[in-house]
Amino acid sequence: MLSKFKDENSSEEKIEVKNQYIVFLINNQEFGVEIKQTREIINFTELTEMPSTPDYVRGVINLRGEIVPIVDLYKRLEIAKEERESDDKIIVVEMAGNLIGMQVSEVKGIIRLSEDNIGSAPGLTKQYKKDFIEGVGKLDDRLIILLNLNKVLTQEEVEEISELDV
Repeated sequence: MLSKFKDENSSEEKIEVKNQYIVFLINNQEFGVEIKQTREIINFTELTEMPSTPDYVRGVINLRGEIVPIVDLYKRLEIAKEERESDDKIIVVEMAGNLIGMQVSEVKGIIRLSEDNIGSAPGLTKQYKKDFIEGVGKLDDRLIILLNLNKVLTQEEVEEISELDV
Protein backbone atom coordinates (compact mmCIF):
# COMPACT_ATOMS: atom_id res chain seq x y z
CA MET A 1 0.00 0.00 0.00
CA LEU A 2 1.41 3.38 -1.01
CA SER A 3 0.28 5.17 2.15
CA LYS A 4 2.98 3.32 4.11
CA PHE A 5 5.70 5.16 2.22
CA LYS A 6 6.80 8.48 3.62
CA ASP A 7 8.18 11.32 1.56
CA GLU A 8 11.04 12.54 3.71
CA ASN A 9 11.09 15.99 2.10
CA SER A 10 7.36 16.69 2.15
CA SER A 11 7.11 18.15 5.64
CA GLU A 12 10.33 20.15 5.55
CA GLU A 13 10.45 21.70 2.09
CA LYS A 14 8.00 24.22 0.75
CA ILE A 15 7.46 23.89 -2.97
CA GLU A 16 7.59 27.29 -4.62
CA VAL A 17 4.89 27.66 -7.25
CA LYS A 18 5.74 30.04 -10.06
CA ASN A 19 3.23 31.30 -12.59
CA GLN A 20 4.25 32.28 -16.09
CA TYR A 21 3.37 35.73 -17.41
CA ILE A 22 3.56 37.25 -20.87
CA VAL A 23 5.12 40.69 -20.47
CA PHE A 24 4.11 43.39 -22.93
CA LEU A 25 4.35 47.13 -23.32
CA ILE A 26 1.64 49.68 -23.67
CA ASN A 27 3.64 52.75 -24.59
CA ASN A 28 6.59 52.38 -22.20
CA GLN A 29 4.84 50.72 -19.26
CA GLU A 30 5.34 46.99 -18.70
CA PHE A 31 2.24 44.89 -18.13
CA GLY A 32 1.86 41.16 -17.66
CA VAL A 33 -0.90 38.59 -18.04
CA GLU A 34 -0.89 34.96 -16.98
CA ILE A 35 0.06 32.82 -19.92
CA LYS A 36 -2.96 30.60 -19.14
CA GLN A 37 -5.20 33.51 -20.19
CA THR A 38 -3.70 33.72 -23.67
CA ARG A 39 -3.95 31.62 -26.79
CA GLU A 40 -1.38 33.18 -29.13
CA ILE A 41 0.44 36.35 -30.11
CA ILE A 42 0.32 37.70 -33.65
CA ASN A 43 1.66 40.74 -35.49
CA PHE A 44 -0.71 43.64 -35.90
CA THR A 45 -2.58 43.30 -39.17
CA GLU A 46 -5.00 45.39 -41.15
CA LEU A 47 -8.36 45.68 -39.42
CA THR A 48 -11.83 45.84 -40.86
CA GLU A 49 -13.63 48.58 -38.98
CA MET A 50 -17.14 47.81 -37.84
CA PRO A 51 -19.89 50.42 -37.49
CA SER A 52 -21.83 50.82 -34.25
CA THR A 53 -19.26 49.12 -32.02
CA PRO A 54 -18.11 50.20 -28.58
CA ASP A 55 -15.27 52.76 -28.76
CA TYR A 56 -12.74 50.25 -27.38
CA VAL A 57 -13.30 47.82 -30.30
CA ARG A 58 -10.88 48.74 -33.11
CA GLY A 59 -12.36 46.34 -35.64
CA VAL A 60 -12.07 42.70 -36.64
CA ILE A 61 -9.45 40.50 -38.29
CA ASN A 62 -9.60 37.17 -40.08
CA LEU A 63 -7.47 34.73 -38.11
CA ARG A 64 -7.23 31.49 -40.12
CA GLY A 65 -10.90 31.69 -41.11
CA GLU A 66 -12.16 32.87 -37.72
CA ILE A 67 -13.38 36.45 -37.24
CA VAL A 68 -11.68 37.97 -34.19
CA PRO A 69 -12.66 41.36 -32.72
CA ILE A 70 -9.71 43.51 -31.64
CA VAL A 71 -9.94 45.43 -28.37
CA ASP A 72 -7.87 48.58 -28.02
CA LEU A 73 -6.19 47.92 -24.68
CA TYR A 74 -4.97 51.52 -24.67
CA LYS A 75 -8.58 52.75 -24.52
CA ARG A 76 -9.68 50.11 -22.00
CA LEU A 77 -6.86 51.15 -19.67
CA GLU A 78 -7.37 54.83 -20.52
CA ILE A 79 -3.80 55.32 -21.71
CA ALA A 80 -2.94 57.92 -24.35
CA LYS A 81 -1.51 56.10 -27.35
CA GLU A 82 1.83 56.89 -28.94
CA GLU A 83 1.87 56.43 -32.71
CA ARG A 84 3.59 53.10 -33.48
CA GLU A 85 0.79 50.96 -34.78
CA SER A 86 2.81 49.09 -37.42
CA ASP A 87 4.93 47.49 -34.67
CA ASP A 88 1.98 46.66 -32.41
CA LYS A 89 1.12 43.08 -31.47
CA ILE A 90 -2.18 41.36 -30.80
CA ILE A 91 -2.53 38.98 -27.86
CA VAL A 92 -5.34 36.57 -28.71
CA VAL A 93 -7.32 35.35 -25.71
CA GLU A 94 -10.34 33.11 -25.31
CA MET A 95 -13.12 34.59 -23.20
CA ALA A 96 -16.43 32.79 -22.65
CA GLY A 97 -15.74 30.62 -25.70
CA ASN A 98 -14.97 33.61 -27.96
CA LEU A 99 -11.63 34.65 -29.41
CA ILE A 100 -10.76 38.29 -28.74
CA GLY A 101 -7.55 40.13 -29.64
CA MET A 102 -5.93 42.68 -27.32
CA GLN A 103 -3.79 45.31 -29.04
CA VAL A 104 -0.48 46.12 -27.26
CA SER A 105 2.68 48.03 -28.21
CA GLU A 106 5.21 45.22 -27.96
CA VAL A 107 5.58 41.77 -26.41
CA LYS A 108 8.76 41.55 -24.31
CA GLY A 109 8.74 37.86 -23.41
CA ILE A 110 7.69 35.35 -20.78
CA ILE A 111 8.70 35.51 -17.12
CA ARG A 112 8.08 33.38 -14.05
CA LEU A 113 6.89 34.97 -10.80
CA SER A 114 6.29 33.32 -7.45
CA GLU A 115 3.50 34.48 -5.13
CA ASP A 116 6.17 36.15 -2.96
CA ASN A 117 7.08 38.43 -5.88
CA ILE A 118 3.54 39.71 -6.41
CA GLY A 119 2.18 42.57 -4.34
CA SER A 120 -0.92 44.72 -4.31
CA ALA A 121 -1.07 47.88 -6.40
CA PRO A 122 -2.92 50.55 -4.40
CA GLY A 123 -0.91 53.48 -5.80
CA LEU A 124 -1.63 52.51 -9.39
CA THR A 125 -5.38 52.49 -9.09
CA LYS A 126 -5.59 56.21 -9.81
CA GLN A 127 -3.60 55.87 -13.02
CA TYR A 128 -5.13 52.63 -14.38
CA LYS A 129 -8.53 51.04 -13.97
CA LYS A 130 -8.14 49.17 -10.69
CA ASP A 131 -10.65 46.44 -11.52
CA PHE A 132 -8.32 45.13 -14.22
CA ILE A 133 -5.21 44.97 -12.03
CA GLU A 134 -4.32 41.75 -10.20
CA GLY A 135 -1.18 43.14 -8.62
CA VAL A 136 2.37 44.22 -9.28
CA GLY A 137 5.09 41.72 -10.11
CA LYS A 138 8.61 42.39 -8.89
CA LEU A 139 11.41 40.96 -11.00
CA ASP A 140 14.89 42.21 -10.20
CA ASP A 141 14.57 46.01 -10.52
CA ARG A 142 11.45 45.88 -12.72
CA LEU A 143 7.85 46.44 -11.65
CA ILE A 144 5.27 44.83 -13.93
CA ILE A 145 1.57 45.65 -13.65
CA LEU A 146 -0.29 42.34 -13.74
CA LEU A 147 -3.66 42.41 -15.48
CA ASN A 148 -6.52 39.97 -15.35
CA LEU A 149 -7.77 39.93 -18.93
CA ASN A 150 -10.99 38.26 -17.83
CA LYS A 151 -11.83 41.49 -15.99
CA VAL A 152 -10.79 43.84 -18.79
CA LEU A 153 -14.12 42.98 -20.42
CA THR A 154 -17.26 42.11 -18.50
CA GLN A 155 -19.32 39.07 -19.46
CA GLU A 156 -21.89 41.42 -21.02
CA GLU A 157 -19.21 43.19 -23.07
CA VAL A 158 -17.82 39.86 -24.31
CA GLU A 159 -21.33 38.83 -25.39
CA GLU A 160 -21.89 42.21 -27.08
CA ILE A 161 -18.63 41.89 -29.01
CA SER A 162 -19.33 38.30 -30.01
CA GLU A 163 -22.68 39.35 -31.49
CA LEU A 164 -21.18 41.91 -33.88
CA ASP A 165 -22.62 41.71 -37.38
CA VAL A 166 -19.73 40.78 -39.62
